Amino acid sequence: MEELSFQVIILLIAFGFLAAFIDSVVGGGGLISLPALMFVGLSPASAIATNKLAATMGTFTSAMYFIRSGKVDFKIVGKLIPLTIVGAVAGALVVKFIPSDILRPLVLVMLVFIAIYIIAKKNWGSVSTYKKMTQRKTLIFFFVILMIGFYDGFFGPGTGSFLIVCQAWQLSRW
Repeated sequence: MEELSFQVIILLIAFGFLAAFIDSVVGGGGLISLPALMFVGLSPASAIATNKLAATMGTFTSAMYFIRSGKVDFKIVGKLIPLTIVGAVAGALVVKFIPSDILRPLVLVMLVFIAIYIIAKKNWGSVSTYKKMTQRKTLIFFFVILMIGFYDGFFGPGTGSFLIVCQAWQLSRW
């Protein structure tokens, strides 16, 4: 990749702020930042990694807010974090070995599908229909969390929305 001009850096900063704002309001900021990073010449894997670093900072800030406000159930989180870490590491390793000429169109197609998903999603979980967790439901929930972790490590945009849907699904009757 060639050196970035001052104008391109300013453009990336502007898109970064826009993506962060969108992400904080409705989620899916990676739908803005990821194409911007690829547009300036980053390989898909480098763009995903750069986007993930920025998203991690936002996630850390949000996590600290919820921890300080006492809204975190550490018993549940302690079980879910290892699954998401294993999934994310596996996803990151897989994306590392996919050639750019295959990954670039794949990323573009995934961006379109995730954008449609985020725009179309409804207020999942706005009505509680909680029913006791069964062993089957718990195993499926843990597997889905592992797969969301994989998706997050492999690609990333929309992960928060997927986690919300998964949590609402886990708390609903099915």
